[in-house]
Amino acid sequence: MLGELSEREREEVLTMAKLHPEIQDELDQIEEAMFNFDNLSGPAPSDEVKNKIFASLEEDFAPQNQERKISPVPVAESQTIIAKLNPWKTYTVAASLVAFLAIGAAIFYANKYTTVESQLTALVQQNTQLAEDLQTNQVKMESLDIQMDQLLSGNFERVFMKGEGLPTQEDARVDVFWDRNSQEVLLSVNILAALDSESDYQLWAIGADGPVGIGIVNPEDKLTLQAMQDAGDAAAFAITIEPKGGSVKPNLEKLVVLGEV
Repeated sequence: MLGELSEREREEVLTMAKLHPEIQDELDQIEEAMFNFDNLSGPAPSDEVKNKIFASLEEDFAPQNQERKISPVPVAESQTIIAKLNPWKTYTVAASLVAFLAIGAAIFYANKYTTVESQLTALVQQNTQLAEDLQTNQVKMESLDIQMDQLLSGNFERVFMKGEGLPTQEDARVDVFWDRNSQEVLLSVNILAALDSESDYQLWAIGADGPVGIGIVNPEDKLTLQAMQDAGDAAAFAITIEPKGGSVKPNLEKLVVLGEV
């Protein structure tokens, strides 16, 4: 190891070894490692070779001039010498630091990828729902256009049906469009509360012969024209809550809206 250094560096190493025991320990460990390597890789050196090696080391460690004073070596330079004696420690620390940073970066970007993937999945689902809603609304608009053409082409009267003054649903609002000539009846729900699965809203046309059921009303189908059965004679229209499928006679205790023609 000392043979790989320049003459000045060798002198500095020997000087530092005298001043610092840890450097001498490093030299001893290196020397022992070299001998162990020689023992493993080749035949044992002869006594003559050993004597020459120890004589060379004694010359290196022996002072060339008895009056020569040992001058201290700067700390920064001593650290450089120690690094040259054992460079693998520096490489090991640097490699460990790089590995640690690489692992940290991998975890960071993995978490980022998972977050972005979740956001992308949610966005795709949202866009799919918007597309379905758009298609549904488009179908409703086309159906409404057809019904509006039908409404405008006839001679329909508009009958306002309200829940004011009735105990069931005071805020209920429904419009009935009736053509006396064709007897067609169309209905538009503005406000109707949802019902349980065992009940239905039923529309009644009230004429000279009393109330006649002319159709089941869908409360969820709002602001569209629902086609009811024809009504030849009507002085008023009403909606009541009846058992599922409707009744022959209205339950006046569950009267929801009423409107006169």
